[in-house]
Amino acid sequence: MPVFLIVCQKMRTKMSNVVELRNGSVKRIIFYEVADQQNIAIWGGESAIEALKWYRNSPNGSKIYVQEWLTDEEDAKQVSSQIEITPIVLSTIANCMDRWV
Repeated sequence: MPVFLIVCQKMRTKMSNVVELRNGSVKRIIFYEVADQQNIAIWGGESAIEALKWYRNSPNGSKIYVQEWLTDEEDAKQVSSQIEITPIVLSTIANCMDRWV
């Protein structure tokens, strides 16, 4: 049976503490997503390499996003908002191309 942890957080409102029960086997996942110009997902998964492969073969104007999730055996909870990393990826690729020339 999994061990449950009690996590207390102070709220900035008039409530003093919020108690949340979390399963001890929580796993952190970094989730990548490639979307087309209309922000319709083409691919999504945990592999950064696969995300780059899908982005490379995607239509012009596509974007790459990343976000963090916590998951256990039953549920998944989004921890961070979706962040577009397309400019970072493109600048890294451009920087690498300069090195190869």
